[in-house]
Amino acid sequence: MAKTTSALPLRRSARVNIACPVRISGTLPNHVPFEEDAQIVTVSKFGARLKTPIQLHIGMKLTVEPLRGKKSGVFRVVWVGRAGTPRAGEVGVEYATAITGVLGINFPDQNMPLR
Repeated sequence: MAKTTSALPLRRSARVNIACPVRISGTLPNHVPFEEDAQIVTVSKFGARLKTPIQLHIGMKLTVEPLRGKKSGVFRVVWVGRAGTPRAGEVGVEYATAITGVLGINFPDQNMPLR
């Protein structure tokens, strides 16, 4: 009997390349609060990739607020770029709370048919 395999999609949603200045805040592992300017590099329906000078760690919760907006959202760090690689200083974050339109980008429901 032949084996069938189905390739799983690598991404849960499309990415949008943007350059959006934001302010991130949270608490470092040593319990010291921080607030720092950062930049969103890409955004998706489920999260974003940030460029930041702060050393963040997987599992940390961040508040992200666009510098030109009034809405903010809570995100969780899910990956950290390794030092010495092109991803150094970048982190992947996903929404920790359900929010819409923090950056003014609303992604369509993936279950809706395209017209």
